[in-house]
Amino acid sequence: MNNNEKQKEEILAKIRMSKRDEGMENADIKGTKIGIIAYAVISFILILFSLPDQMNIVYTIAALSFTFCFGGTVAHYRFTKNKLYLLGAVWSVIATIMFALMVILSVMKG
Repeated sequence: MNNNEKQKEEILAKIRMSKRDEGMENADIKGTKIGIIAYAVISFILILFSLPDQMNIVYTIAALSFTFCFGGTVAHYRFTKNKLYLLGAVWSVIATIMFALMVILSVMKG
């Protein structure tokens, strides 16, 4: 075995022993991408509705935060198929819709 092959084997052994999971890292990256896109779209809509009433800013921030959480949990679910991530994604969507509706209804009401 030459020196290059020996180095390759050492590197592969270190990678196998590490706690790093490239699949989960890939899911994190995809989740972040989904979260950022959803965050941008929802924030644009909600900020437009929040402009007349400054009290809506709390609901807007909450909706945006849950939107971002949705992106991460969906990506984790797609990778792991763990039902807790699916549940987290569903609850994130419900919370996002709830807070977004609070913003929209309060603007339409007053």
